[in-house]
Amino acid sequence: MNVVKESAKTKEEAINGVLKKLNAREEEIYYNVKEIKGGLFKGTTYECEGFLKLDVINEAEEFLKNIITGMGIEATIEVSTKENITTLKIYSSNNPVIIGRNGQNLEALTTIVRQFVKNIVPVEAPRIILDVEDYKERQIKRIERLAKNIAREVAKTHVDVEMDAMNSYERRAVHNILTDFKNIKTESVGEEPNRRVVIKYVD
Repeated sequence: MNVVKESAKTKEEAINGVLKKLNAREEEIYYNVKEIKGGLFKGTTYECEGFLKLDVINEAEEFLKNIITGMGIEATIEVSTKENITTLKIYSSNNPVIIGRNGQNLEALTTIVRQFVKNIVPVEAPRIILDVEDYKERQIKRIERLAKNIAREVAKTHVDVEMDAMNSYERRAVHNILTDFKNIKTESVGEEPNRRVVIKYVD
């Protein structure tokens, strides 16, 4: 992966220097700017370190493909990015093995790929989600339906309900789907990996 650095007297000049070296627009890169205080007779300088988003995604895709191949499974991976979240969607000869019971294998693969990305990038790691065909999408829709049903019951009975343990992606879906639900608020409680969403009644 091509990581470039540029120092300049202003933050903007440092960023522009990195963009020029990478021949890219700002939205196409990840970057980090450090302010370096000068000595008694030296002014402040700015150091920008950056790299192409596409390079990171390609490395993550290749890493994931090697893992799946090592499991003896043939697969292709489809990449899509929306709102700074990149989804690596897997199409394989053995989807049930990759998904695992209750999605456990898929979650483990997601954790491994995210850690790999975190290790290779010098700035804040991009958010990556793994899916197998439309498994995760179906799961999220199921969770959203369940959350709505529970919220209606809580609104009627005024009795709070704690949902089963979910990962952060699933919990976010519950919080989002119930944001505008009348007389309902949501709260995450507990520690990972047993963190849960509580659906509460409010006046």
